[in-house]
Amino acid sequence: MPVARMPRIGRRSLVPLLAASSGAVLVSGCGGPEPVPTSAEVARDPLAVLDPDLWNARSAEELRALPVQGEASELSTWGDLGGEDSAVDGARDMLVAFLGTAYLDPESLRGMDDEETFDHVSEAAPTFWRDALRSAWDDGSRAFYALALAEPFRTVGRPAISADWFRAEQEEAPALALGMTVAWSAIDTGTRAVGVLAYRLGIVLDLDGEGSTDGGGLKLTIHGLDGCGLAEHEGLLVPALEDDERHHAVQEATRTSVLSSPRVPLEHLLDENSSLFTTDDETFLECE
Repeated sequence: MPVARMPRIGRRSLVPLLAASSGAVLVSGCGGPEPVPTSAEVARDPLAVLDPDLWNARSAEELRALPVQGEASELSTWGDLGGEDSAVDGARDMLVAFLGTAYLDPESLRGMDDEETFDHVSEAAPTFWRDALRSAWDDGSRAFYALALAEPFRTVGRPAISADWFRAEQEEAPALALGMTVAWSAIDTGTRAVGVLAYRLGIVLDLDGEGSTDGGGLKLTIHGLDGCGLAEHEGLLVPALEDDERHHAVQEATRTSVLSSPRVPLEHLLDENSSLFTTDDETFLECE
C-alpha cells in the first residue's frame, strides 16, 4: 500500500512533500462515457455489511456533524478556545470542503482533464496545502488527492465513512485532529465484478487562539487497488477486481485489515511513525 504525506505547513516549518512509496507513475487526466445504471446488476453492496457502530457517516454533511472528542479543560493550550465545538467551525468547514471534493464525490471529477481536475481539487484545498498539492500532482501522486476512477469502473451508491474529530496539542499549541477511513463499493461495468477501495487519512491542523488554522499535515494510504492499473491509466484509480488470485487477495486483505478496523486513534494521528500509515503489499497490488 503506498503512503503519501502533505507536510505540516504552519508556524515553524515548510517541509517538502514526501513522495508515494509505490513505484507507479501517476499523472494525467480522466474521461470516458456517461455512467451506466448498475443497481439492478449488483446483487449485494459490499459496504452493506459494515458495522454501523464503526462507520458513522455517509456524506460530507454527516462527517461535518460529528462531535469533537476530548475535554478542552484537560488540555492547557485550549484555555482560550474553550470546550464548544463551534470554536473550530471555520477549520472544520475548510477541511470538509476539501475532503468532500477530493474523496466523496468521484462523479464530479469524471470527464475532467488532468489540469481541470487539479484546479477543482486545489480550489477546495486549504491555501497552505496548495503548493504541496501542485508538487504532488506534478510528481505523479494525483491518485492520493483525487478519487477518480479509470474506465470502465464506477463507484456504487454512497461512501462509507468512519471518522473521529479530536481536540489535541502539538508543539505546545492547540490542534484539531481528524482520523478517517473512506470506503467505496466499486464495479467493473464490463464484467460486473464488484469490490471495495478505501482511503485512510490522518490530519492534524495547527490552531491559533481563535480556532483558525494556517497550517497542518495530512498523511494517507490507499487500499484495494491495482498499482499496474494506476500506472497504465496515468493516475486514475483501478480497483483490484480481476478474477485472479492476486486481486482476490488484495480485496480480502482490504476487507479484513482496513474495513474491519477503520478507526484511527488520536495517538496514531500524532505519531509520525504510526503503524497505520506504513507500507504493506497486502491491500495494494504493487506493480512489479
